[in-house]
Amino acid sequence: MAARVNSSFKNGEEPLFDDVPLEDALPKPMPPDSKLSELVSAIPRTIRLGTSSWAFPGWRGIVYSASSGSRRLAQEGLAAYSANPLLRTVGLDRNFYRPLTRRQFEAFAKQVPEDFRFLVKAPRNITDPYVRAENGRAKGQNPHFLNAELAASHFLRPAVMGLGEKTGPLVFQFSPFQRSVMRQETERTRIVEAIARFFAELQDLNPSGRLLCAEFRNYELVTPRMLTQLRSLGVVYVMGIHPTMPGVRRQIEAVKFYETGNRTLEGDWQIRHPVVIRWSLAAHQFFDVARRHWAPFDRIQSPDPVTRSLLASVLVRAARSDCESYMVANNKAEGCAPITMRSVAEHVFEQWRPSSSRR
Repeated sequence: MAARVNSSFKNGEEPLFDDVPLEDALPKPMPPDSKLSELVSAIPRTIRLGTSSWAFPGWRGIVYSASSGSRRLAQEGLAAYSANPLLRTVGLDRNFYRPLTRRQFEAFAKQVPEDFRFLVKAPRNITDPYVRAENGRAKGQNPHFLNAELAASHFLRPAVMGLGEKTGPLVFQFSPFQRSVMRQETERTRIVEAIARFFAELQDLNPSGRLLCAEFRNYELVTPRMLTQLRSLGVVYVMGIHPTMPGVRRQIEAVKFYETGNRTLEGDWQIRHPVVIRWSLAAHQFFDVARRHWAPFDRIQSPDPVTRSLLASVLVRAARSDCESYMVANNKAEGCAPITMRSVAEHVFEQWRPSSSRR
């Protein structure tokens, strides 16, 4: 039943019945069930799981208590979110659309424990090659694309100064180039070299050595040349699970090449760099359609156990290699990101158990 707004309560008071939340009430955590607590205690602490955002009233009874309000979720919901023992990271995807200030980053950092980490997306005015119309179509070249100085001043510095030691992966998601561009080998080579120069310049402006990451929306850019360039610059390749990108198995191959220079998955191999996974959208799905049909995101709509298991295998490999890993999911991956992540954790547990004696 949809929650009804009851305006007769004063700010901060609890409503009488759980199905009639006061929409201005402070978000409070849903107490974890015993199975979730046991699951979290049994998987490696080097694995950080979370969601790509948190302000969803549909998560009442999953992440938030049934009496939690919705109006304060976006600005004040992180304290309740981070009280969930499974959720030890979160995506700040909103920074992609409108850069946050240092003060805004600080406000978010104050709500979470010391061990919590933020996965932050860079603003699109740095990572999108085009200026776009409201429908997303390119209408001109973006003059700020790959501007390292702008990236440092409008993203890197405010994020690091605001989040401090709670700064996690800083993700540069490169919006798609037009297909006519991708069909030209000389253009693809030029783009790879331009992105490499950008990261080389940005690393010089990254004295604290924060983790820089690259995510793509053109499968044509996930090449040995690109992966070699990223590795040489200390930039992590993000496994971006999205319909525009290769399937999970192909992306695991890309991670192996990034780590070893070997193009096949045969034989054992180790991970030497942090792993970053962002599961953004279900296969054969459109973002706006999923948002419209799957709201309020309180249940799984399109379960994908194969993808869950494969992604869990990468997290386990990283843990066995003593490397940190981060994975966040969007509601549009399966319908409800927290439930998706709990299932991924269960797959991690099943795959980790045979090696638990090593811990």
